[in-house]
This record gives sequence, structure tokens and C-alpha cells, in this order.
Amino acid sequence: MRLAPIITALVLGLASPARAVIIDSGDGSGNTTAPVPDPGWHNVGARGAQTGIYLGGRFALTANHVGPGNLTLDGTSYAYVPGTAVELDNGDGTLADLVMFEIYPAPPLPALAIASATPPAGTPWIMVGRGVDRGPATSFDPNGPDPPDPVFGYEWGPTPTMRWGTNSVIGPLRVDLIDGTQTQSIMTGFDQGGSAYEAQGATGDSGGAAFAWNGSQWQLAGVLFAIGGRYTNQPQNTSLYGNLTLSADLSVYRLQILDVMALPEPHGGLWAGAAIVAMLARRRRARIQSLVRSSRRR
Repeated sequence: MRLAPIITALVLGLASPARAVIIDSGDGSGNTTAPVPDPGWHNVGARGAQTGIYLGGRFALTANHVGPGNLTLDGTSYAYVPGTAVELDNGDGTLADLVMFEIYPAPPLPALAIASATPPAGTPWIMVGRGVDRGPATSFDPNGPDPPDPVFGYEWGPTPTMRWGTNSVIGPLRVDLIDGTQTQSIMTGFDQGGSAYEAQGATGDSGGAAFAWNGSQWQLAGVLFAIGGRYTNQPQNTSLYGNLTLSADLSVYRLQILDVMALPEPHGGLWAGAAIVAMLARRRRARIQSLVRSSRRR
């Protein structure tokens, strides 16, 4: 896609861990209950001070920089099963900023459908994250006295709230973060009036869910993990129009996710051990090599 080199120049080296869903509609305090139709609101909850997703079958998913641990859904805490964390990879020896782990007991929630293809540009997008609230409106002039005019947006507030917002897909991009992870991602931009509840990532959002409309249903298509496209010298703790949110493209990692969820669970539900995990890792690398190469060519 022709847009990718431009976005790469803006993002690489500037991307940072994603933090919460800021929305530009109303006073920014809305969208704290499930949207209608509900894409999977109740499957998203608190993973420490950030966000995690319940996939089904006692398996949870979050950004690897958030890490495995107890997951709180609708006020109920589900315990992390030690030793069950599996970092997802790109099939070429590099790790993605994604980690799966098992929780106990199983939440009374349905399994989420995972997208099998990268959503095309323009696809409707719902982002769910648990992060800081929107603060007061602000502006910033990255060009000083020279045109164009200043850009507008919002400061971040001090307190976290789980919230959803909307956007639409710009396109795919492979993102390198400063921790060395390389993640196949989907970009969305923060545009004034771009959608009904235009959303941008901010602090606390990492590990949150991104759902894409495939024409007939909402599917889990991404995990929020980074923000990018920040202006040079942009004030800290702000979301400005033109910034980006990066979500891991789960269609690229779908086979790995399904493989992990299919692991046998003998001995009262504990995993079969490191030997099975190592065997699985070798098999999944081989299976997704072609997907990764294809994604790089987009």
C-alpha cells in the first residue's frame, strides 16, 4: 500500500506503548457500558493497571509489555495460572508484543471470534480499553509561527475508566518498538469528527480490544499496543488530531492463538508442560511464515 512508507516515517522510533481510549464525542465521559450491538465488551477487563481480553476456554490475551496476571472482568477477578504464559512470534525468530495465558476459573462468557484476514482500509472499528479519562481541550502548534494552523485535541485526565470508541482502518504496518518487539499492526487515525465516537489510544489502554466489522458480524481483530504519529515536541499526556493508534493484527497471529487454545490440559487443567509448548512453537512458526511474508508486501 502506498501510504505505508509515509506512515513508517512518522511512526518508527516514535511509537510508544498504548495507554487508554480517548473519545472526542460530547464531554468525553460516555461509552462506559456495552455498545449495541455488543462486539464483546464483557470479555475486556483490567489486567493490572492496563487492559486484557478473555478469548474463551480459560485463555486470556494482552500486550506482552503488560504481561500475564490476574484478569478482572465485570468486577470478578480470575487468577492467572502460573507457567502458562506464551509469547506470540512473527515466525522469523522475532517476538510480537502479544502474550497469551490461562486464567482460573473459566469466566461465564462466550468465546470471541478472531478475524482471519486483515480488515481493509475503511473497515468500521470499535476500540475498548481501560485507561485515563479525557481531560480538557488543548491545542499545539508544531510549526510555530509558520503555517499551517495549530492542531487540536485533548489532555489526558488522571483517572482510568473502561470505555469504547469508534474509528476506521487506515491500513497495515509492521511496527518496531523500543523493547525489540516487532508487531504486525493495523493503524487507525484520530480525526476530528471522523466517526460517531472517534477514539485514540492513551494511558492504560495497552492490551485492549479492537473489533472489526466483517460485513456480517463484529470480530476481534486487534489488540491495542502502541500509539504513533505524534508531532515533534508534542506535549506529553495529550491526544491530538492526526495521532495514530496501533493494534496488533490478530489475523496474522490467529493460527498461533488457536494452536495455544488447543493445547491439552491434563492433570486438573494444568498445561502439558514445556515440551508441548516448544513443539507447538516450532509448528506455528512454519505455518505462519507465508502470512508474515505476505503482510510485509502490503
